[in-house]
Amino acid sequence: MKFALSRNTLSEDFKSALRYFESGSFEGAETRFYEILKQDPTNADALYFLRLIERRLIPPPPPGPVSLIWQVDPATMWEGDWVRTVLSGCFEVEVIDRKWTATAPRMIVVDNGLVEGKVPYYRAAFYRGSRIALVHLSDEAFRDDTLAYRYCETVFRNYHSEVLAVSTGIHFFPLGYKAGFARPNAERRPASKRRYLWSFAGDAKKSSREPMLEAMKTLPRGFLHLTQGFGSGDSLSTEAYRALIDDSVFVPCPGGWSNLESFRVYEALEAGAIPIVERRPAFDYFTALLGAHPIPTVGSWNEAVQLVNGLSPEVAESLSSLCYDWWCDYKRRLKTDLSAIVTRALA
Repeated sequence: MKFALSRNTLSEDFKSALRYFESGSFEGAETRFYEILKQDPTNADALYFLRLIERRLIPPPPPGPVSLIWQVDPATMWEGDWVRTVLSGCFEVEVIDRKWTATAPRMIVVDNGLVEGKVPYYRAAFYRGSRIALVHLSDEAFRDDTLAYRYCETVFRNYHSEVLAVSTGIHFFPLGYKAGFARPNAERRPASKRRYLWSFAGDAKKSSREPMLEAMKTLPRGFLHLTQGFGSGDSLSTEAYRALIDDSVFVPCPGGWSNLESFRVYEALEAGAIPIVERRPAFDYFTALLGAHPIPTVGSWNEAVQLVNGLSPEVAESLSSLCYDWWCDYKRRLKTDLSAIVTRALA
């Protein structure tokens, strides 16, 4: 996952050291990488492999607590509640740093907006022997610098990437719901008790949203609240939005600027509504991210209208229950899976 080299650009000394490393002769590789560093103390590649070797030759520190270190503000992040929920049970100590200085022998770091300037923080922790699990948020357009990944034992990130999916040690998890949306003790309202057949609140200017609205407006009992943009002043409050979704049977979930995924999908599931999501030709994003799921998935919004029109009230009720039960089970499995990955990676 964390490293790739073009052998054509390597010196013969580096190729020799790498062959020792690849064959498991770590003592021989260690000697040769040290020789390379004597000639060039700034050779980051040699230093990186040397630290990997030291990880193999030096026993890990005794078992200790896992620290959750926030390099973002969980109080203002939309993902704050969700991240704490899915990582509950993975850590014993919580630190809000936001200065890229705090480290621990075993740490889960929550970060976003990764740039080259943040890499020294991860590199320094790695060289000190820290085991790092990185939670990488908010990289919807896949523009962040992922060089820090090489210093992490494992990476959890939002937004499934077909490029990153071929790498080992990178795990994708859903965006989840925005902070303040969840109602842990709330019961799912039956579809028959919901006022609106469908609803949409948000910005209509992105991606496929205009075709979605044109199609969905042909259905009865809809509710529409359009805003100027994401998080704009005319947006519904979290409480008002939750009340709207609690009162909606279907929630169309068109993509954003560059990705099909949105908080809207998981907020609909959390409130017991039925999200309708999109797929691209030859690429079913949500199956790639979530595995098998019951969420209605359409190739066009006219198809969504046909789907809604074709469901009797009884079938809609059954689908609402199926989606909600699947989501509750998925959250339980996700927490278990993340905990197991963290335990293995930071051992």
